[in-house]
Amino acid sequence: MKVKMRCPFRGATRFLGIIFLIIVTIACMAMSEAAEINTEVHEPVQKYVEVQQPQVEPEPVYKYNITAKEREMLVRLVFTEANTESLECQKAVVSVVINRWKNGYWGDTLYDVIYAKNQFSAAHKIATVTPTTNNYEAVDYVLKNGCTVPEYVLYFRANYHFKWKGYVPYKAIDHTYFGYIAKDKNN
Repeated sequence: MKVKMRCPFRGATRFLGIIFLIIVTIACMAMSEAAEINTEVHEPVQKYVEVQQPQVEPEPVYKYNITAKEREMLVRLVFTEANTESLECQKAVVSVVINRWKNGYWGDTLYDVIYAKNQFSAAHKIATVTPTTNNYEAVDYVLKNGCTVPEYVLYFRANYHFKWKGYVPYKAIDHTYFGYIAKDKNN
């Protein structure tokens, strides 16, 4: 004879299974409603990336406007006249040339001033020299900022001051001596 055994939890298991199915169904319905409620169309998020624009250096503002050819001629003259001197001395040499140009006595152009008769003895060499970075720096400094010696300082020479009547020493920089004629200062 076979004895059937009944599980004491059989009814409870069925009951718990039904409760579980109800909870799962309710959860699915709740999720479905949440999905329907949140069906608004959202625009995609746009990311803005800031693009760095290249830095453009402003055009330099020059106190004295000269052509590129005149600048090169002036740089080469500085090389021939004061290449072994300090940057300060080279700026003063450039300043004397600019002062002479502004004065007008030696000509109306830098070319006229540089090649004026009996003035810059090394001017005939400027086509054959290779200027240095310091030479360019000295010229560009004066072109941008103005002369480093007063406008009446129109002369320089190596090793000593001139002994001309009316000549006044202005200052010595390195081995170059700068000066002026007294009447030029008063004009």
